[in-house]
Amino acid sequence: MNETLILGGAGFIGGNLARALVRKGIKPKIFTRPTSSIGRIQDILDDVEIIYGDFLDDVALSEAIQGVNTVFHLISTTFPSRTLKSSVYDVLSNLLPTIRLAEICIANDVKKIVYASSGGTVYGEPQTLPIAEDHPLMPKSAYGQSKLTIENYLNFYARTTPLDVNILRISNPFGPGQHSWRVQGIVAVAIGCLLYNRTLKIYGAGDSVRDYIYIDDVIDAMLIASQTPGSSLVNISSGKGYSILEIIQKLEALAGATIAKEFIPDRPGDVKVNVLSNQKAREIYGWQPKTSLEAGLSATLAAAK
Repeated sequence: MNETLILGGAGFIGGNLARALVRKGIKPKIFTRPTSSIGRIQDILDDVEIIYGDFLDDVALSEAIQGVNTVFHLISTTFPSRTLKSSVYDVLSNLLPTIRLAEICIANDVKKIVYASSGGTVYGEPQTLPIAEDHPLMPKSAYGQSKLTIENYLNFYARTTPLDVNILRISNPFGPGQHSWRVQGIVAVAIGCLLYNRTLKIYGAGDSVRDYIYIDDVIDAMLIASQTPGSSLVNISSGKGYSILEIIQKLEALAGATIAKEFIPDRPGDVKVNVLSNQKAREIYGWQPKTSLEAGLSATLAAAK
């Protein structure tokens, strides 16, 4: 019986998680849309169970959850830069289905949900750095507000039902398998510009500071969370901040090439600085990031060539 379900298991984080589970001898179920590519998991197709369905389909979700103990919820149908223009769609396609997911899990005696939240958007402008989990929650974007509302609902179910919920506020994950043509993920997009001679569009002056965490460290945290009794909410981060221009400069140095750049106006809803404390994750999970930024960038670039 396949007792682990990854919602969004063909995506960047989900594909890497699936591969890590397979290495541990676990055959996970992967729930993904029929229109999604499974290219990221071609090498493990014999070791996983693919279930095609839409996150909004209660029947498909109910069937996928049969016999499952742990659910990794990695699905997000919107991007931070676009949610401001599609808040209603975000509620309909992310919030409401997640509430229904929790109810289906409770009805089917699922033990645990591990939810990938957004450490980069739920806090808003930092009052202190690095940002700890008890920092005021004042999102500047509808995307961040949606993530926070989902967290609140999941915490409600964790308080009032037997369901355990582990919420991971992930900073800016990067690594092999992240698409270079998406509207988020500066490392992947910049590498795509390097390899295919595209121009990189940079918001503002490129001085926005973010906390970048390598995908292997994110997956380690997810696996530990899934095995840790009880519910929790923690940041998963490197605890270090780098500007966009610093990231670009590091990639250019590694590649021995220059990226063509176009500076465009800042986006509304973006925070200037976001660096997260990972102390709570260290204490609760005994987890800590193992991959330096330079090592992670080098591995990501090598995998993309």
